[in-house]
Amino acid sequence: MYRRILTYLRPHLATFLVALLCMVAFGATDGVVPFLIKGTLDGVFGVEKNAELLYKLPYIIVGFAAVRAVCDFGQQFLMASVGHRVTEDLRNDVNRHVLSLSPDFFVRHSTGELLSRVTSDVLLVRSLLTESTAAIIRDSIRVVVLLGSCVYLDPTLSLISVVFFPIAGLPIARLGKRMRKLSKRGQDAIGQLSALFQESMQGHRVVKIFCREDFEQERFEKGNNELTKTFIRSERVRALAGPINEFMASLVVSGVVLYGGWSVISGTRTAGGFIAFLISVFLMYEPFKKLTRVNATVQQGLAGAQRIFEILDTVPSIREPQQPRKLSESCEICFNNVSFQYPTRGQGDEPTAALIDVSLTIPEGKKVALVGFSGSGKSTMVDLVPRFIDPSIGSVTLGGTDLREVRLEDLRARIAMVGQHTFLFNDTVYSNIAYGHPGATEEQVKAAAQAAYAADFIDRLPLGYETLVGEGGMTLSGGERQRLAIARAILKNSPILILDEATASLDNRAEREVQLAIEALEQGRTSIIIAHRLSTVRDADLIVVMSGGRIVEQGTHEELLRREAEYSRLHALQFRESEAVN
Repeated sequence: MYRRILTYLRPHLATFLVALLCMVAFGATDGVVPFLIKGTLDGVFGVEKNAELLYKLPYIIVGFAAVRAVCDFGQQFLMASVGHRVTEDLRNDVNRHVLSLSPDFFVRHSTGELLSRVTSDVLLVRSLLTESTAAIIRDSIRVVVLLGSCVYLDPTLSLISVVFFPIAGLPIARLGKRMRKLSKRGQDAIGQLSALFQESMQGHRVVKIFCREDFEQERFEKGNNELTKTFIRSERVRALAGPINEFMASLVVSGVVLYGGWSVISGTRTAGGFIAFLISVFLMYEPFKKLTRVNATVQQGLAGAQRIFEILDTVPSIREPQQPRKLSESCEICFNNVSFQYPTRGQGDEPTAALIDVSLTIPEGKKVALVGFSGSGKSTMVDLVPRFIDPSIGSVTLGGTDLREVRLEDLRARIAMVGQHTFLFNDTVYSNIAYGHPGATEEQVKAAAQAAYAADFIDRLPLGYETLVGEGGMTLSGGERQRLAIARAILKNSPILILDEATASLDNRAEREVQLAIEALEQGRTSIIIAHRLSTVRDADLIVVMSGGRIVEQGTHEELLRREAEYSRLHALQFRESEAVN
């Protein structure tokens, strides 16, 4: 896991190496400190009383401090810079990969959970690569250099000092494993809490109308409490590292002071040499303490990396072909003995059969309507055309070519789609219409809005086409959002048009107006229409009636009425409902 994270340093290797050089230099200067102290104590304040050395000492100290300052600044700034660049790369990779994933991935993962991985988990990885990596390199060098100074100054005392390192490392290693588990659990809890918060914000109107504020607050508090407990357990594990180090260090210092003090009293070593050694031990203790504490940060970073790599390692269920075929100019769509099953939602569940042995040909340039009760398989059939899903059995072809053999971009470039649940981006009206055709001119955008009967209400907006529509287009009415979506489809000007209840959110007058725009848009295009209102598909070239995932009837409006079967019953039911409303 750590090696994989380090691969993100490759694009920034030059900056990282300069930072590494600064770290080495900064760490190496620690080894000079004991010798400066020994030379000062023995040469100036000891027997020698060297006045010349005393006058040189301020220059030496200032120069030494300047070198350390430059190296310290270099390693801190450059490592921070590399960390931010790596964070940028990680976020870009996660976003790029998420955009490549199939729609079923977003059914299994909430938006809040994904956002927590792109934000908090990435920050943990940055901390791992900058603070932790820098601390490991810098402080390891400091420990090695100071250990070398200790051995040079006094091998016997060094042996006493070094004994505690492996002893102290054993409990720290065990704490690290526990820390990673708790960190992973904490990051998962953050994702769940984010999902709860997002749900209550997006569904705030539902929450209020059903007076469920207390319920939502209780759910949030429960999740928040679990998150807090996990973090407190993490902090307890983290906090144990310091006391363990302190206790082990006290044993070492006691032994060094006892043995070294007797050797100074007995005259076997100078006071300057012993004090220099003692300072080396104290200086070595500081980076060693940081190394043991950084283990907690490393484990948190690895837990965050694990969650990020879980996304990056997710394989899209809709795959690009290895050797894509070129699409023909024909836009004839054929469903060949297609069956589709949605995956099970839990253990013991039976797969849900949405389509069963469906065969249908939609000729190029014709308008085909799919009708039937909810759950009959209409939307599943439509989702097969742009390859949001693939058939479990059978195939779907476009111009005779299996959709699984062509590039997704080539396929979807031929399709414009307007769904019942319209989505608009938190951007201007102009940008939302031009979304499917970024190179469109202002005249083309306005012409599309005019064709969708949206121009009048756009002109009444405060800033016209530059008005921000808000998150999900919530500043607009449902009908206005639907018209902008239709304008977006008109501007894309694709040869295949899919309309899934595209006029569902419109009132009668707006529906009539938009229906005229849709009829003009349908001319010369292969159109697939899902409709519950049979009055909107009477002029279809072919009406396909679905029930229980099968095609039970097909024909024109008049033909199907004469058969007095499923379509006739649907028509009679809607006619009675219409009379009842009137």
